[in-house]
Amino acid sequence: MKKYYFHPSSYSLSEIEEFYEKKAENGLLLEKRGNYLSRFRKEDPKNLSYRVEVIDYNKLEEHKIPEEQVAIYEECGWTHVCGHRHIQIFSADKNTNPPELYYQPEDQIESIKILRKSDFIGFIGSVVGWSFLLFANLRAFGGSDFGDFMKNMGSSYFKLLIIQPPLAILFILILFNGIGNYIFGIASSQYYISRLKKGIPLRKIKPLAKKVKPLKKAATLLVVTALLLMSALEILTYEKREDPSEVAGPYVTLSDFDVSKAPPDEYSILGEDYYRKKNTIWGEVIKTQESSNQFYNNITFIQEVYEIKNDKLRNRLVEVLKNENTYGLYREDYVEMSVAGLDEVFLKDRFDMVVVKDDFVFRITTLSENQLSQEEFLLKLSEILNSKERSFGKSSRQNERAVTLMADRIILEGLYEKIQFASKFFFACRNGRVL
Repeated sequence: MKKYYFHPSSYSLSEIEEFYEKKAENGLLLEKRGNYLSRFRKEDPKNLSYRVEVIDYNKLEEHKIPEEQVAIYEECGWTHVCGHRHIQIFSADKNTNPPELYYQPEDQIESIKILRKSDFIGFIGSVVGWSFLLFANLRAFGGSDFGDFMKNMGSSYFKLLIIQPPLAILFILILFNGIGNYIFGIASSQYYISRLKKGIPLRKIKPLAKKVKPLKKAATLLVVTALLLMSALEILTYEKREDPSEVAGPYVTLSDFDVSKAPPDEYSILGEDYYRKKNTIWGEVIKTQESSNQFYNNITFIQEVYEIKNDKLRNRLVEVLKNENTYGLYREDYVEMSVAGLDEVFLKDRFDMVVVKDDFVFRITTLSENQLSQEEFLLKLSEILNSKERSFGKSSRQNERAVTLMADRIILEGLYEKIQFASKFFFACRNGRVL
């Protein structure tokens, strides 16, 4: 029977050896080591010693450890088990009292330098890779000013943070985890080298990874819990409808103008109408699309509604939406105008609008082939938002809002309990009560 387990990282050599020895004591013998997982076969428990030999993987023919080196170790009682890139694993029966591969701690410094070099090359490779991706997007952006490009990238990320907070946070964590692992690997190698120079045997050096393990576990638990709760909030509050007019939402529908609709045909550009709503940690997010699909009276409304209670975030979102463009192709400026009942209104050409009302920000696109104007649309929107029957938190939406707030409260209380547990877990680990 085969079993797979996550093994310690390559920068934690003594921890790797201890990990495989404990598995052997439990009847799991190492067969193969991969990038993140090791494969074991189930046998009777054995009392084995494991040792890690670091090789310069990139300088070897066929990227294999030399047979002569393996033969020397085997003469001393060590059997080559497996290897992956720089890390090669040897084992021996503890009862035979096999000699160490290195007699003096200083002899292993060159091996550790190989690991440090490998992590440094990996770090440079990651930086170059991300730089190339950035450059490719800059070219797609139109080869314009780098400052404008970075501003556009920042705006795109901010909008993702507003619409899908868990995904935006996960993206940053993945980015920094990849680069951070290389940086931590370099620091760990340097830490090993400094201790080996002092004559401390490798097996007696407590790896940096082991020292920060309790903190890493607590931080991981806290982050994963927060991401799951944020995702649960969005999933549990997600609502999907085919017709935006079915809901008394804070937006304009064709029914408000007594415009009849026809089913989309093969020549329809936008396709089916839709209504999407969900809650995020900032508030509600609603997206609608509706079109009359009538050849001689075609009207289309595309609307995004964001509830942002934080003033700074709300103002930032308004600026992002006003400066939003597709790879620098659209650069027209928004013009501010005053509409009764609305806090702020910004118009661009005869299609796009950004509107602010209380805690809500609206990104609106209207396409009309008749005499319907932006002013008519905005006046109707103002009427809807200031109507007791149609505004958020009132009349027909009051019960729905109460249920949503209750769900939010339950989720936040659960998050608070998880944070408390993670904090207690961290302090217990730091005080040595949890291994």
